[in-house]
Amino acid sequence: MVKYIIKLLAVAFALLVAEQLVKGIEIDSFWPSAVLAAFIFGLLNATARPLLQLFALPVTLLTFGVFSLIINIFTFWLITLVPGVTITGFIPALLGLLIVTTISWMIDVIIK
Repeated sequence: MVKYIIKLLAVAFALLVAEQLVKGIEIDSFWPSAVLAAFIFGLLNATARPLLQLFALPVTLLTFGVFSLIINIFTFWLITLVPGVTITGFIPALLGLLIVTTISWMIDVIIK
């Protein structure tokens, strides 16, 4: 349980870092919105992303896996459903996803 809370806070921190580094990402109320967005992002990654990847498998195979990146970016963009989180376009979503993924991976390595 503690590991999941640390992971949630790490993703929230990564979102705040992405907000500072990427011009098209805005988080209004800082930590509360970031933690809620991290929670929603985790839920989407656990539920919606596998279903999207399953349904898009033929397209993913035809594009040699590039479409999987599009699905990941779309899943990241869906955190705009959280009030106070804004992502203005494809490039900010891509850069934000890369930052969040990198920081999250680094935290995972440190925790283990």
